Amino acid sequence: MFASLKNKIKEETGSDVISTTSSGGANNFTPTPPHPPHHRLVNHSNNSNNNNRDHNRRFPSTISVNSNDDQQNDQLSLLRVQCQDLQNRLHSLQDEKSRIEKTNEILLESVKVAQTQKDLYCEEQEKIQNIQQNEIEKLRSLLAFREQEAVDRLSGLRQSQQQVENLTSELERLKHLELEVEDLKDELEHFRHASQLDKNNLTTTMAAMKEENEHLKMRLQIVQQSRVDSLNALSTDEKLLALVQERKLLEQHLEEAHLQLSDIKSSWSGQNLALETQVSRLSKQVAEETTEKRKIQKIRDDLAERVKQLEFDLINMKDEVQQRDVKIKLLEEEIDELNSTLKECREENEQQILFERNKSENLQKENLELKCKLESNENRFNDFAADSSNAAQSLRQQVDELQSSLNQEKDEKLTALLKNAEISQNLDILRKELKSEQDETNELQEKNKQLESELKTINVEKQTNKENLEELQTIMHKNENKLREIDDLQREIVEKNKTIKILNQRLLDLKKTLQKEFCSVKTSEGNCSCGDRMHADNGVVMDEVNFKYLKHVIVKFLTSREVEARHLLRAVATLLKLTKEEEKLLHDTLTWKMSWFGSKPDHGSGQHAFSIPPS
Repeated sequence: MFASLKNKIKEETGSDVISTTSSGGANNFTPTPPHPPHHRLVNHSNNSNNNNRDHNRRFPSTISVNSNDDQQNDQLSLLRVQCQDLQNRLHSLQDEKSRIEKTNEILLESVKVAQTQKDLYCEEQEKIQNIQQNEIEKLRSLLAFREQEAVDRLSGLRQSQQQVENLTSELERLKHLELEVEDLKDELEHFRHASQLDKNNLTTTMAAMKEENEHLKMRLQIVQQSRVDSLNALSTDEKLLALVQERKLLEQHLEEAHLQLSDIKSSWSGQNLALETQVSRLSKQVAEETTEKRKIQKIRDDLAERVKQLEFDLINMKDEVQQRDVKIKLLEEEIDELNSTLKECREENEQQILFERNKSENLQKENLELKCKLESNENRFNDFAADSSNAAQSLRQQVDELQSSLNQEKDEKLTALLKNAEISQNLDILRKELKSEQDETNELQEKNKQLESELKTINVEKQTNKENLEELQTIMHKNENKLREIDDLQREIVEKNKTIKILNQRLLDLKKTLQKEFCSVKTSEGNCSCGDRMHADNGVVMDEVNFKYLKHVIVKFLTSREVEARHLLRAVATLLKLTKEEEKLLHDTLTWKMSWFGSKPDHGSGQHAFSIPPS
């Protein structure tokens, strides 16, 4: 029965039922169907419905209907199972698709994050490069400023060396002047010694004159005694005439002697005062010159010590300048090294940036490819549901590859981060080096400030040296003035020597006149007669005691100073029986000699003058 049904179905449909069902089942399990599964199910259901309709239409028998229902139920159950499998596969593919989309989104976000990190890294690199460039420019400007300061200091050192040389030349000139001052001192000593010799000669001449005076007094006593003896032999009238004449002669001689003595005393006292003033002046000048010499010696020693100190400071400053030049050269070398390292870092950063850019471009290309692949996969999924398993496997493989590429990118990112950390460490090291260099520059600035303060002190010392030189010049002018004064004193001494010679000549003339007078007295003794009247007249003839007292008072009056002589005026006036006018004249002359600006009293003129006129 089933065979007859099969044959009829073959005749009507032209195909076997089993073959169609088997072919339909086989077609359901093929991986690459020509249509999607839901379309096939619809077609299959439509075909089955059509077949059922035809079958019901053509075969109204119950047996055939039952058999067809069983087959359809079996086929429907198989189709349901297949649909369930296909739905499960669809869900799994959709899950995989959502997971792939999520991974794509994660990849895109990671690419964006990498891009932002790359931009930040580029910005940081640019900032670091700008900072380094600015610091390098600052260092260069500092180096230029230091070089200018070194040049200025070298010029200042040269100026100080020039000043030191000028000071040394001035010291040499002062040494020559010191030798001249010593020569002048020797000349002063020589003049002083000569003046002392002249003074000693004057004292010896005075002593000789005193001895001669004593001898003359003795002779006068002898003459008086002989005169008394001769007067005893004469008459009273002749004695009176002789005594009157003798008294007149003696009074005249006394007046002349007194005048000569007063003139000699005045001239000698004036000369002694002038000599004493000259000696005191010369001693003061010598003391002043010795003090000035000590001051000059002290100044010279101070200047020599200052010159040595300045030379030592110059040597130290030269050493410091050399050390600074070496430091500047080292800093320049370090700057060159830093520039080279910066160039290398820039090149490495540029290479890294190029590498990252290429990598990002490759990732973008891969993302585009992935998007294209996703679109193609979606199209294929929509078009070819049967190839979903193979597409899923291929997608899994691609996902694994993408995962491996992501891992590689993560590793590269980690390496890039490590490189960034290394670069940041290098930057920190460079910053530390720059800080150390800044500290060194600060130390150099402090040293420069110290050198500027030392230069200020040197300038102050130069100013003091200039002032000392000006003082020395003034001292030299004073010495020149003193030399002129010494020349004037020498001239005065020569003139005084001339006056002393003239006075000696006058003394000799006085001696000659006294001898002539004594000779005339001796001749007149024979013609005059002496009497007893001589003993009665106490005012004409003096005894020996009064004569000695008179001699003592006159010698003391002549040898004493003006102040002491004023006390002896009264005694001399009483002994010599001077008038008030003569006593006043002596008093006025003494006051005139003691005063500086007083007027000379009137001593008269002609033969009756009380003073010897200057020759």
